[in-house]
Parts: sequence; C-alpha cells; structure tokens
Amino acid sequence: MSERLTPAPKLIWQDDHYTVLLDATLGIVWNVRSSRPFASLEELEAVKGALCHCLDGLGRSRYALLVDVRAAPGRNDPSFEAAMNRIRPRWLRGFRRVGVLVQSVVGAMQIQRYARQDGIERLITSDEPALLRYLTEQG
Repeated sequence: MSERLTPAPKLIWQDDHYTVLLDATLGIVWNVRSSRPFASLEELEAVKGALCHCLDGLGRSRYALLVDVRAAPGRNDPSFEAAMNRIRPRWLRGFRRVGVLVQSVVGAMQIQRYARQDGIERLITSDEPALLRYLTEQG
C-alpha cells in the first residue's frame, strides 16, 4: 500500500448518519453514510437538509463530491424513494463531478436508476482508486 502524500481529509460535519470530510488538496468533499437506518422519513428529511446546508457553505463548484454509501442499509420502499427523489437534486447539484462508492451490484443498480431519474451524471463504482482518479481529473 502506498503512503498518502496529501494531508488527511478534514472533518467538516457529522451526525449519526453522515460524515462530511473535505480534502482541499484533492478538491473532494466526502459524504460517508453510516450503517444506521433512518427512524422515519422526517428524520431523513432533517438530516439531508442539514447535510445540504453544510455542503452549500463549502462552495460546491470548487469541489467534486464523493458519496460513500457502502455501509448504508438497503431501502427502496415507495415513501423512501419519493423522499429521495425530492432531496437528491439539492444534495448532488453544483459539484464539478459526482462519484458514488458502492458495496454491491444491487447498490450500483439503485444509484444508476437514481442517476437516470434526476439527470445528474455520476460515476458509480466499488473501485475507490478509480473513483478518486475520476473525481480529480480536470475537465
């Protein structure tokens, strides 16, 4: 394993569901999902609202967004899907690039469906080094 040449990402915000890290050297904002399920749709909306507020304060256009959902509990019930359809555009729009790190083929398929629904281009992969290369490419 190679030694990391850049400083470790800085913790920007955290709650029971998400950790937001900023790697200013690479120009990447990390959103790391925990394994804790949302207790209710109201909790989902509140957490995503706070997360979006945090991201708004960073200046989205300056960064790429890496969303790590490898630990996220699977969920696709209709009420959750409807809430995520409302939330996703505000969460993901405005970044130079968006990448999603998934654990499984099923997770990748769900994120691909989301990408088709909201029209926000993103790389979806379980290959973290490839995702970091994509997010740090200029252009």
